[in-house]
Amino acid sequence: MRHAAQTRPSGGKGRLPFLRVRALLAGGLVLGVGAAVTAASWNDSEYATATLSTSTFDTQSNVGGVGYLDNATSPGTTVTLPVGAFSPGTTGYLPVLIQTKATSIAGTVVLNGAVFTGTDAALLRDAFVYRVVRTTATCNASAFSGTPVFVVGTSTASAAPLLTVGQNSGVSNTLAAAAPTAAGAPTGFCFEVTLPSTAANTLQGKTASATWQFLATSN
Repeated sequence: MRHAAQTRPSGGKGRLPFLRVRALLAGGLVLGVGAAVTAASWNDSEYATATLSTSTFDTQSNVGGVGYLDNATSPGTTVTLPVGAFSPGTTGYLPVLIQTKATSIAGTVVLNGAVFTGTDAALLRDAFVYRVVRTTATCNASAFSGTPVFVVGTSTASAAPLLTVGQNSGVSNTLAAAAPTAAGAPTGFCFEVTLPSTAANTLQGKTASATWQFLATSN
């Protein structure tokens, strides 16, 4: 009995390669899935905040006993020395108190030389001389006796022209810090202004204003 010859199905030559390709594709799919998986992480945050604030430095002055005012612009409080009109050899006194306002930090203050204004400023600016001591007590001749702190002049030297910067070497005029609801302790200056006995006769009947600046700086 003759056995029928076994024959390959039509297209058999391409089947095995097809299976191989499919197997490779399947393997590729498996590899692709493995590469797409990523590990998840938990996370949390912490924050820190700092509030930044700045201090204040603010002063006021009491000129001639009229009370504390903000005299931040020239000419500030204007007073007439108690002596009234000066004659040769006459001396007048002027108290100036400076303090920090509530909540202000501490500082220092320097007295600058006078600036003269008025019709007769050119004639009078070199005629007068002055001395200044630090005191919060009564401002008169007694303030210059003993051993006060001299800001301008000394106990023995002649007084300086009003144009002279009022700060003796080594002298520092401190301004105390204020409390949250109260002003700081005042720093007082007593001015002794004199028209020398040698004043020229041509200075009679003249008028001018002298303005001093107290330059305050925070610590």
